[in-house]
Amino acid sequence: MLPIKDEVLTLQECSAYLKIAESTIYVLARKGKIPCQKVGRNWRFSKDALDRWLRGEDFNKINNANSSTL
Repeated sequence: MLPIKDEVLTLQECSAYLKIAESTIYVLARKGKIPCQKVGRNWRFSKDALDRWLRGEDFNKINNANSSTL
């Protein structure tokens, strides 16, 4: 596995970063339970937004800030 260096992660990279199954990340993304942005047919995840989400910051605040950076 390649080290994760990018600020914007693919679904597969997000899965590896969080150590959660890709299928679970996909479900969380579709339900709006994880900060992400859909670009065309692909999901993208901001590493910074994921870190803040893990720390328990307000999800709506993260998602609003995240949508302007992706």
